[in-house]
Amino acid sequence: MSVVEVTILRLAHGGDGIGEIDGKVCFVPYGLPGDVVEVKLVKNTKKFCRGKITKIITPSPDRIEASCPVFEKCGGCSWLHFDYPTQLEWKQKIVKICFDKLAKIDIEVAGLENPELRTGYRTRATFKGIDGRWGFYAAQSHEVVDIESCPLLHPNLNAALTTLRQSPLGGEIEVLANPEGDEVLVWTEEASEELKDDFPLAQSLEGEEGTRHQFTLDGIPVVNGTFNQSSLGLNRLLVNHVHSFLQDAVSILDLYCGSGNLTLGLADQATVVGLDKNGPAIQAADQTERGEFHIGNDKIFPEFINRQHWGAIVLDPPRIGAKHIMESLIHADADRIVYVSCDPATLARDTATLLKGHWEIHALTALDLFPNTSHVETVCVFDRVVVTEE
Repeated sequence: MSVVEVTILRLAHGGDGIGEIDGKVCFVPYGLPGDVVEVKLVKNTKKFCRGKITKIITPSPDRIEASCPVFEKCGGCSWLHFDYPTQLEWKQKIVKICFDKLAKIDIEVAGLENPELRTGYRTRATFKGIDGRWGFYAAQSHEVVDIESCPLLHPNLNAALTTLRQSPLGGEIEVLANPEGDEVLVWTEEASEELKDDFPLAQSLEGEEGTRHQFTLDGIPVVNGTFNQSSLGLNRLLVNHVHSFLQDAVSILDLYCGSGNLTLGLADQATVVGLDKNGPAIQAADQTERGEFHIGNDKIFPEFINRQHWGAIVLDPPRIGAKHIMESLIHADADRIVYVSCDPATLARDTATLLKGHWEIHALTALDLFPNTSHVETVCVFDRVVVTEE
């Protein structure tokens, strides 16, 4: 493959730098806007090419020294060499571009972050172990990169990694650490008594019966083996932002609710009804006796959407979005919809559908819950348009 010089012009959804070669888009991992780089083309098609940086000719003004010895080897993060506040500014731009291309909407995107939690923030991670090596997979590979300590991990999570590195075990292990306590939840596919020697709260999908281990943070149950944000500290940024749009709601329907992360804190001022397909998460939320929680997937969501008038409907779907319930949401008898998304592309797609009904965007915000990575959490708030008869 040939070696060419490329100027990085912008960033792609996914984090790669983008340049142009003979009018053709060239994706360059770890390239930053303003970089002039020499790249080796590793893929070259009629529509696009992909290059690997072999030399930085002129660095971007936002390029900094990455504080990790395995950066660019480990696939855990890709923007550790990218300075702030430009990281957040580009996450806002990426959301804006998605809405422009997929929803045909030109809209300003607000940005929100916690500058004190740009590193040391992760409280949940899935570690890989093989042949005595423990860490994360290399980028676009199943090769395990051995990691002694990660700058993005909370100290309690790095301590758990140290414990794993001293054990003879291997495999894939999800660890979730309480940032303000001693609890360390561990979840695996297969049962391991040896793992419980080091982690008493270890459980597994295989043969596990009874109640899942859990702890409570900010009044919300954090349940082993269920979805939680990668940072319980930065989760507060998300929860507070969502709550700011729900202060006037007296009834809230929470779809894909997990253990009630986004709405349990409002149960004293509103009637909260939550649905999620994860039984242990729903059980934990229900045991708080601060709302009405039901096990169910998006096939039964329309039944609840149509059940009554709602002050607000909150949804936090998986990465694939909420395509299957959008038609019900279009016709929902609700004053407001708050849509939380980990993928701005599927959010933009669903927004285009929702705007076909009597809905308008009230606010759109990019939240940096994954600093030093290209991932972005987005909150889009919709208000019902009041239609008056002439």
